[in-house]
Amino acid sequence: MDLLLFDIDGTLLRTRGAGREALDEAFLSVLGWSDAMAGVSLAGATDGGIVRSVAARFGVSWDGVSAPPFDLAGVQSAYLDALGRRLEQPDRVALCPGVRELLDALAGRAHLALLTGNWRAGAALKLGAVGLWGRWIDGAYGDDHADRNCLVPVARARADAAGIRYRRVIVIGDTPADVACARAGGALAVVVETGFATAGELERARPDLLLPDLARGRAWLEALVS
Repeated sequence: MDLLLFDIDGTLLRTRGAGREALDEAFLSVLGWSDAMAGVSLAGATDGGIVRSVAARFGVSWDGVSAPPFDLAGVQSAYLDALGRRLEQPDRVALCPGVRELLDALAGRAHLALLTGNWRAGAALKLGAVGLWGRWIDGAYGDDHADRNCLVPVARARADAAGIRYRRVIVIGDTPADVACARAGGALAVVVETGFATAGELERARPDLLLPDLARGRAWLEALVS
């Protein structure tokens, strides 16, 4: 069976800006940074990478490896609290088309895991809001590395450590960054047009498979992993 690594935001679900708003609230409440997320692109980013970008905007240098010169733990805690409150709002979280049906169809036919820039706890909140947190063997998260291109080896290592045998690795996302991440990790790349990139941008990234969404592209994806 193949190991499928799913992105979350724009691929599996949409939160209508909940993550951006929650980060803005966290930076303001913990560090006093106002409108911290203004102009920050979230497409294909990791939470760690976002924090580094925001810190640089406010004149704070942090390499993402050494101890941060600010209260990162406080920012993370405040973000998770703010995110959780927003995800409880009616109609704030919506699954992308065909997600639940695809996961049901692939159960037992592929190993389903995550590859996301979200911190693990944020991923749990988002997927928990739609009842999908328990569907994954594990994966790789924004906690593991600020560079998305380093995440496929992390997911591979976790699958190997768990004794999971797989034929190929397939990354499923919604941005050119997901294609780059797959290529860097020696994986196939599948992208959907439900997220942060246009169809033209996705085509230029040259994925192995480009789908309008996981409903209309379900047969193609099932054929790929069969």
